[in-house]
Amino acid sequence: MILAMKKPNATHAGSPQRQREIIDAALACFTEKGFPATSIADICRKAGASTGSVYHHFKSKGRLAVAIYLEGIRDYQTGMIESLSGQASAREGIFAIVRYHLMWVKQNPEWARFLFQKRHAEYMDDTENDMKQLNAAFVQAMASWFKPHIQTGKIRPLPRDLLIALLLGPCQEYSRQYLSGRAVTDVDEAAGVMAEGAWAALGMAD
Repeated sequence: MILAMKKPNATHAGSPQRQREIIDAALACFTEKGFPATSIADICRKAGASTGSVYHHFKSKGRLAVAIYLEGIRDYQTGMIESLSGQASAREGIFAIVRYHLMWVKQNPEWARFLFQKRHAEYMDDTENDMKQLNAAFVQAMASWFKPHIQTGKIRPLPRDLLIALLLGPCQEYSRQYLSGRAVTDVDEAAGVMAEGAWAALGMAD
């Protein structure tokens, strides 16, 4: 489980590992108590960190929430690119994208909820540059996989907005239902059905 807590006792206060431990602890606290009700003291107790250590890495609770959001996006995008990089055929790639998306949500429900719920929070206003950088690299990597399959007629040549909507729109809706406890279909089964649907919508031949 990606969000499993690590033992912090021997971690240097200024290290990247300590920063990640604080992020994990804050996410757990926000999940348990909600953002408004969580205090820095709560996060310190969960992380086994001093107040000074938390403020060394993050200037406020809002900045910590921003770090959680960006780390979640980074983790999702990195794993997506890795899952797609080894797929040679168009059909296998489309299936890999859909399955990865749903498995990431299943394995990281706290992170997924946070990403869905906090995108338009007031403290997210100053993340635009960071988001642009993350998304630019991600879009470029994804486009480099799609381009040859579109050029050879294996995937329909659609505008990017329509391609994304057909590829992941149903996954996003299912993910919301899954995270709210309203989904009745198992994630593995849902992944297979939605991957077939995405391929039917986007695939030309393989």
